[in-house]
Amino acid sequence: TINGLIDIICKRQEIDPIEIGIVTMAGNTTMTQLLLGVDPKYIRLAPYVPTANYFPPVPARDLGLALGDHVLVNMFPSVASYVGGDIVSGIIACGMYKDERLTLYIDIGTNGEIVVGNKDWMACAACSAGPAFEGGGIKFGMRATAGAIEDFSINPTTLEPMFLTVDMKKAKGICGSGLINTVAGLFEMGVIEANGKYNRDLTTDRVREGDDGYEYVITWANETQIDQDIVLTEVDIDNLIRAKGAMYAGYLTLLEGVGMSIGDLERVIIAGGFGRSINLEKAITIGLLPEMDLDKVAFIGNGSLIGAKLTTLSNSLRREAKDVLNMITNFELSEEPSYMGQYIAAQFLPHTTKEYFPGVLSRIAEIKALVK
Repeated sequence: TINGLIDIICKRQEIDPIEIGIVTMAGNTTMTQLLLGVDPKYIRLAPYVPTANYFPPVPARDLGLALGDHVLVNMFPSVASYVGGDIVSGIIACGMYKDERLTLYIDIGTNGEIVVGNKDWMACAACSAGPAFEGGGIKFGMRATAGAIEDFSINPTTLEPMFLTVDMKKAKGICGSGLINTVAGLFEMGVIEANGKYNRDLTTDRVREGDDGYEYVITWANETQIDQDIVLTEVDIDNLIRAKGAMYAGYLTLLEGVGMSIGDLERVIIAGGFGRSINLEKAITIGLLPEMDLDKVAFIGNGSLIGAKLTTLSNSLRREAKDVLNMITNFELSEEPSYMGQYIAAQFLPHTTKEYFPGVLSRIAEIKALVK
């Protein structure tokens, strides 16, 4: 696969592969060890310490890459079993290891990685959020391709929906960002209760009982590509709440472990392809992101790729990757007694602790007052 990608890039840029002089790779711990032929079994065994964290440059030929004998592969070091070189690369990309501000770095995905710290210290953890953010485990879930519902709003009086799809095609399903926006919109209008269940007392045919319990019809079958009503079920909502709860519990547990709280954060950085498409206000509404001034939140896109590019072009940054590794302390959330309590507390919209989301709850109360 890698050789195929190299071939595509070379043809697109009209260069000969012999011109390539160096390769930089940033990946999670499992992929890194499989590529290098290192025994990965210790990744899944307590105390979850991988065979090695740091690897010296390796000849590309030894890894099966169709490149010249002179080409070396620089592999980003991994912090722990579930916090890999892609996160170290992202830290290099955003520069938080050189910044005085207390920063929370989030890479949202099936395995959500989080880092908190500044130029003096950093701590990290990984939480298993599941596939909901990428459309997995959702009845009509899909990746963010043509026809995926990605934005959503609702008429407060009629409860009729309005939505946008990727590439403005007929609806085919709902992607991760669409899932967040839809649940947030329905929650704001009182269609969904804080426990993730539909309000049964509404006078609308959009909320009905389906094969998997109660559901909301986003669009009728004759308006879709798939000739089926596209619905959001209570099971879907539950999967999203579990995923966002895992992330938020991770933030709180990690901050608690270093003697800090959400209120101490001065900056939040969101990385990853999925993160770029998140509506910040909606993500805060459901409790995926901490409530804070939106000016303090930044997207960097694919932090792993940016960091790999920077270190390929800079010997000093390449050396700093090892320094970053030595700055980070890993917290295994499965070994932290407080994590499960935080996780259970986060299984509501936006959270059971109202003090964490005063702005969200105030806004929803205002909306409900206007609707009445």
